[in-house]
Amino acid sequence: MNWYVLYVLSYKTNSLIRNLNRKQGVEAFSPKCEYYRRKEKDYAIKPLFSGYIFVKTSMEQKNFNYLLQSMDEERNGLIRQLVNKDISALTDDEIDMFNHLLNSKYTMKLSKAYVDNNKLVVYEGPLQYFQENIVKIDKHNQLAFLDLSFMDRKIKAGLVITSKK
Repeated sequence: MNWYVLYVLSYKTNSLIRNLNRKQGVEAFSPKCEYYRRKEKDYAIKPLFSGYIFVKTSMEQKNFNYLLQSMDEERNGLIRQLVNKDISALTDDEIDMFNHLLNSKYTMKLSKAYVDNNKLVVYEGPLQYFQENIVKIDKHNQLAFLDLSFMDRKIKAGLVITSKK
C-alpha cells in the first residue's frame, strides 16, 4: 500500500477528499489531532497538517499521477503533489509512524501519562509507542513535543498528565 500526500487549498480539502474517495482503490483523508483548548478548558479536533490530503492506494506513482490528471474539474483546489526524490509515496518509516499515531478515523487522540521518579510513563494513547521520542512537555497546554518530524515540521501531540494511572 502506497501513501501519497497532496497539498491543496484548505477550503477545498473536504470536496477533494470526497472526489478521491469515489475512485476505486483510493482512500483519501486529512489527518486530525485532538488537542486542549486552554481558554475554553475543553478538547477539540483540528487538522494535523492543514491543507494536506493523504491518499492510501495500491497504485504505483505513474498510475496515481494518471488518476490525478484524469480527474479534471474534480481535482479543483489541488495545488501540487508532494514529491521526495522523484517519488511522492511516503517511506515505510513514515507510514509506520502514522499507523501508530492515528486511529481508524485518522485522528491522533490525546495520550495520558504520569510522572514516576522524574520519568514520564505514557499509559494510554498513541504516544505509548513513541514514549522515547518525547523531548519536551508543556503541561499548561497539555502538549508533548516529539523528536519526530514530517514535512520539516516537528510533531506535537496532546498529552494529559495525571497523578497516577
